Formats: sequence, structure tokens, C-alpha cells
Amino acid sequence: MAEVIKLHVVCIPFPLQGHINPMLKIAKLLHHKGFHVTFVNTEFNHKGILDARGPNALDGLPDFCFETLPIEHPPSNSHISATLNLLALRQACGKSLLCPLRDLIARLNDTAANPPVTCMVSDAMLTYTQELTEELEMPNVFVWHMAATGVVSFAHFRDQMKQLVTLLKEPSQKTDDMLDKKLEWIPGTKRARMRDLLSVLRVQDRNGYMEDSSEGDMERVSKASAVIFNTYDSLEGEELNSLSSVFGRVYSIGPTQMLLNHISDDFYESVDGNLWNAEPECLKWLDSKEPGSVIYVSFGSSTITTAEELVQLAWGLADSKHNFLWIIRPDLIKGDSTILPQEFLFETKERGFVASWCPQEQVLNHPSIGGFLTHCGWNSMIESISAGVPMICWPFFGDQFANSRKSCNEWGIGLELRDGFKREEVENIVNEILTGEKGKKVKKKVLEWKKMAEEATSFDGSSSLNLNNLVNEVLLSKS
Repeated sequence: MAEVIKLHVVCIPFPLQGHINPMLKIAKLLHHKGFHVTFVNTEFNHKGILDARGPNALDGLPDFCFETLPIEHPPSNSHISATLNLLALRQACGKSLLCPLRDLIARLNDTAANPPVTCMVSDAMLTYTQELTEELEMPNVFVWHMAATGVVSFAHFRDQMKQLVTLLKEPSQKTDDMLDKKLEWIPGTKRARMRDLLSVLRVQDRNGYMEDSSEGDMERVSKASAVIFNTYDSLEGEELNSLSSVFGRVYSIGPTQMLLNHISDDFYESVDGNLWNAEPECLKWLDSKEPGSVIYVSFGSSTITTAEELVQLAWGLADSKHNFLWIIRPDLIKGDSTILPQEFLFETKERGFVASWCPQEQVLNHPSIGGFLTHCGWNSMIESISAGVPMICWPFFGDQFANSRKSCNEWGIGLELRDGFKREEVENIVNEILTGEKGKKVKKKVLEWKKMAEEATSFDGSSSLNLNNLVNEVLLSKS
């Protein structure tokens, strides 16, 4: 009887926190499907995870291994906008990723301890991998870590720019009027406003940088074997259908954590890719609070704000008189240290907990959490939907504007906090999400979407079937 050779997938995320963890979940799902997995971090991030999680955090299994690439990370600087840091890292990957990745795959193929590499799952921000997989004649699947909504906007970038130029030629219009213009001509963006779409349409994002769009990237992604999204059909069916005409094979396999919840394996639960130490004390603090009484505040791993916004937000939370768990990274403030007013800390010491990082999914699923004030990054939003937690949406850049618009205007699961807010507005919206009539409606709606997510990730749900189809139709086939 001929020996059955195990299939070997190489998973390579873009080297930022918000891309590593969701890619790791996909790697775990594929491992459970029987694949030998090689997960590839940069040397810098590999060391960061070991520093945060301990020297044995990435020991892996014989058929789930971790490798590194020697890509130099640009210096992180809180004085520079998140989009500039992102662009610098993209440029570094573009210059330095392909050659060491080619060498790594050659080494893996020459190692008797593992089967030859048969396919690759790549971050959609690392489109250069398409060149390598075409050379090796193997399937390459790109992962979008944005919602399908944001990618639809990105895919129709040219049309958006033409409309923007037309609007800017109307000097009588005020900027706010222009940003509130409805954009109905782009597929999958029903009732979208100019301000909701990617920050390229706003001339400058709130961090002061005009985002670049690469047609070459989109062309390379369109040549891939398939693209996958951490979403589900009932949530973004229209957008997913629109993208199938751009990318061909499109698979929605989310929420991925819900799929993992059906798998009982200590290894999957113990291995994560966090680059910072979470503070588990916050979970004990949450245990002492009443159900639905805490507003959770976090702006992800890369967004930055201003000292004035921080102060207004702090006093708005204090004035609301509600409990809050607030995640404040050391580099959250643009161009300054992150220091909260002493009077604020004194006034809220009994009902506030401030941490530098936390296990977010555990926090969102804690019964004491009643709402989530979020930057609207897609990881945070899909985790909030999965937990049935309503949101206060304060987007910062990129696809976050589209996510906020969807949440507030279509899905009915969020309330919008506009830029330039004062403490009174924060106080009012926190009160509304936790105890107001609008908040009750939003809570009811997000629980409906949670139920649909559970259905999608059930044994015969759409996301489960899509994952099976991805494996059978793409990863098991020749490129």
C-alpha cells in the first residue's frame, strides 16, 4: 500500500499583531483538517511573542511548526501616524520577504522530518507571495483581515476617486456636507457615505497621511487560487457576491474563533501570537461587577489618538458613572506619553480598571460587559458580534469607517461617536449603550447576528461548509 503523504501548508501573516492572531486561527483550523502546518513570523515578532508569552510559547507540535524570516522592522514611533508605520512595514516586506521565503520553502522541502510544502495561505497585504507560488506551481490562498465591506471599497478604488474629484470641484459645498454624500454606485456599499469608506477618500485620514492604493496588489490577489474572509454569508452576502466577480473563488469561513470553539484541543487553546503581556487581573475585576454593567474601551494594537481626545474620553467615562475597563497601550498617544489626569484616576478608582493589554475575546464574552467602545478594526468587530456585545463606533483610519457605517446604519449593532467629541457626548453615548432605549435595540440586534454566526459555524453551517470546500476545491488541487 502506498504511503499517504500529508499535505503541508505554509501560513504567513503580515507582521502586525492584528494580522498574526487571525492567521494563527486559520492555521489551527487547517491543522485540525489534517494539514502539516508551518507558521512563519518575522524574527522580530517571534522574539516579541517569546518575550511576552515565555520561552516555550511557540514550541508547537511535530506537525505544527514555527519558522522565521529575517525582515527588518522599521522603528515604531508614536510620533508617526499608524498609516505611515504600516506603509513603512509594507515597503520593508516588499523589499525583503520573497528571497528568504523562497529559501525557507526550499529548506522545508529538503527536510526529511516534514512533508514537502504543497500550498500556501498568505496575508493579502503580502501579495508578492503570488510570484513564488506560481514558480512552485502550488495553490496560494490570500486572507483578507478586513471585512468584505472594506475590500469592496478598496476594489472599486478608481471609481471612488473619480467621484471624489467631482465633489471637490464644487467649492460651494462644505467639507462635512461632502463627507455625508451618499455613494450608491459602488456594488455592496448601499447607503454608504463618503466618510464611511477608506481614508483615501477623505484626502487625509485623522492621523495626517494619505493612504496609498496599489493596483498591482489587487491584480496579484485576483490571480490567487482563492481569497478567504473571517466573516459569514448572512452578514456580508452582498459584498461577498460582489467580490466573487473580482477574485473568482471567495470563501467566508468566519467567525473563525467560533469554528475553533467546536474543537477540543489543549494545544490550540495554549498557543497564541500576542506580542504584549495581557493583564489577567482585569478578568478578576470583571467578576466583581454586575452583568452588563461595564463598558469596555479598546482601540486595538496600532491606532493612536491625541492627548485632548484621551482627556475628553476619560472625563466622559467618569461622568457616565458606569464601570469601565479601558485598555491604554503605552504608545496610544500621538507624540506624547499616555498619562491620565490624577483627578480622573482618583474619582474612578472604584469603578474603573485601566490596563495596557488584555485577553480581548475573554473580556468580550464576560457577562459583566455591556458595551464596547471600539476603533472598528475588523478583528474587534467580529469578536464583538460573536460575543453579542453592542458597540460604540469611533473609527480612526482605513476600512474602519466602512465597518462603522455598516454597524450603525445597516446591521444595527452600534452607535456612532463622531470625531471632535466632548466629554458630554461620551457620557451620553455610554449611558445610551448601557441603559438607554437605543442601547436595548442595539443589544437585541447584535444577539440576532450572534445567533446567525453560531448557525454559520455549526456542523452543516455555511462557514463550516465553506472551509471544507476551500480544502477540497483549492488546497488539495494543483495550482
